[in-house]
Amino acid sequence: MPTASALPDWTSLGLFLVIVGGFLLASALVLRPPREWVEQALGLARPRLAALREQIFHRVQMAVGFLYILGGFALQLYGRQSMSESGPREFPAVWAGAMLVSTLVLLGLGWWYSTHAFRQALVEVLDTRPVDLVSQSELAKEIGLLVGVRPQPGESTELFAQRVQRALGLRAAGSRPASRHEELGEFDEPLS
Repeated sequence: MPTASALPDWTSLGLFLVIVGGFLLASALVLRPPREWVEQALGLARPRLAALREQIFHRVQMAVGFLYILGGFALQLYGRQSMSESGPREFPAVWAGAMLVSTLVLLGLGWWYSTHAFRQALVEVLDTRPVDLVSQSELAKEIGLLVGVRPQPGESTELFAQRVQRALGLRAAGSRPASRHEELGEFDEPLS
């Protein structure tokens, strides 16, 4: 039970932050199952798009983990310097709780950022290198699920691919934007 005269133990809070930061780093680095590593090394697995989004999120996790570890060491140094003040010390449970809540908020924002960055990169790549989603129906399903487009019962592959392209704001794979000459009705060579 906290007493009115007790000072926060910043060293303990620093250690707590280092532990949370270490957990975030570990989960970002070792969350991938060993089977995926082996399949990738042997060239047996087709890369999943969802795994790319997860890699973006793991980078965010690593950044937050490093931030917490550095902050934890800084708090330990601060706590060690403030030890010269007299009085009992207690673990700052309120600060620790606030750090856990802020961690969850940061990870939630990190997941949103990862999803947004992945979608933006996907649109850029598919816009510059169009893919025929009709002939590559499995890829169309995977992309559709990642962007929230679910196949409807009895829907043709072509209609589903069009809905995925609309959801991403893409042109159809075979189409290309008209050049300035075509828009104006001009031709490279004059007609005789």
